Amino acid sequence: MDGKLKGVGARIRDARKKCGLSQADLAEKLNISLSHMGDIETGRTNFGVDILMRMTEVLQVSADVLLRTNVPEVDVVYATEIRELMEGCSSSEKEAILQTLRSMKTVFMDNRKQD
Repeated sequence: MDGKLKGVGARIRDARKKCGLSQADLAEKLNISLSHMGDIETGRTNFGVDILMRMTEVLQVSADVLLRTNVPEVDVVYATEIRELMEGCSSSEKEAILQTLRSMKTVFMDNRKQD
């Protein structure tokens, strides 16, 4: 199983759940089988651009949210967004945001180790 596909599948699953859809619901909307949907979410299979495009429409997310390619341009976008979120915050608010991010990162890293 490809680690990148597993990550994409996990982000698809998370987006699906945020939309309140079951795997069966999403599979039906994408016109694919439930087993294929399950394989996509677990990273056991690849899928085409046509499915990706329909998926972004159904889940109302951009492709970059699902793909999250690790390229410098994407990192710059995230860094810029974090910087913009911090604008207008007091020093104590900035410190609280940083502490929250550090805690979240620890949880993510711990979960990654368990996978």
